[in-house]
Amino acid sequence: MRILFTSNKTYRGRPDTGHWYVYSPLIELGHEVYWYDTVDPVERDYNKVIEQFKPDLIFCCMTGDRAITPWEPWENIKGETESGRTKTFNWFCDDTWRFDNFSSKVCHYFNVCSTPEPLYLERFKVAGYDNILLGNWHANSDFYPETKFSEKEIDLSFIGYLTPNRKSFFDRCELPIRNLYGLSNEEMFSAHAQSKMGLNLSRNDNDPLKGTQMKQRMFEVPAGGGLLVTEHHEGIEQFFEIDKEIITFKTSYELSKKVDFLLNKPRVLEKLALNGRKRFLAEHESKLRLGEVLRGIMSI
Repeated sequence: MRILFTSNKTYRGRPDTGHWYVYSPLIELGHEVYWYDTVDPVERDYNKVIEQFKPDLIFCCMTGDRAITPWEPWENIKGETESGRTKTFNWFCDDTWRFDNFSSKVCHYFNVCSTPEPLYLERFKVAGYDNILLGNWHANSDFYPETKFSEKEIDLSFIGYLTPNRKSFFDRCELPIRNLYGLSNEEMFSAHAQSKMGLNLSRNDNDPLKGTQMKQRMFEVPAGGGLLVTEHHEGIEQFFEIDKEIITFKTSYELSKKVDFLLNKPRVLEKLALNGRKRFLAEHESKLRLGEVLRGIMSI
């Protein structure tokens, strides 16, 4: 299939994971892919790209934020959707806090869209959009070094920017958390592979209500072979079995109690981590996730 991948190669000046998690696995799946960079495209005339590349599918991840992605070709894609000659698709990311003012409004520009939130499938349909798929986050295992659990050097890591809210939460826990930030993507893959447990906080500081949401980190931790210890978000149980493949928490106290227990039960910790990685490889690896989404797109 010829796929016109329309997304940002960088995010706020840093390389985006789209290369590792979307572009590369699509190539590995045998597709011919042209990447139109919505930050700084080589050929800025989107219609010219369409005419020359002649895609079977336009696969997008659009932000709607011109300050971040100034070359998003919204009207070109809408025109292509309306023409009926090329199927168009968008991968939404933040529906828990952008549904009302973004996703529910722009989904009609595309033939098909996906949401990472199981509970939002029905919300799209109520909003009058039926061609919605569940397309959750994933990670490409090809880029995560395989590390024996006994050789992992970090007991507990949080890989991400330490916002004031996150720092306050971790301070209350009084746990030996290794915070890693400012890493290259390759360094991030390695850090996950070196962690016995990886923390995820599901709240997004960009959300005015500070609600929880599905996060890519939920799949990157088991990709590296560590145990995912995540703030609970409704819907995560559809992807991992809680207390058998991952650990969840709702308060700093609950997190502290569970991590203390696991640090004193290394065999239990290793078994849970291995279970989580097995589930990840069976269902949530990038090539599997993208293959499933592509089949859903082409069936509509």
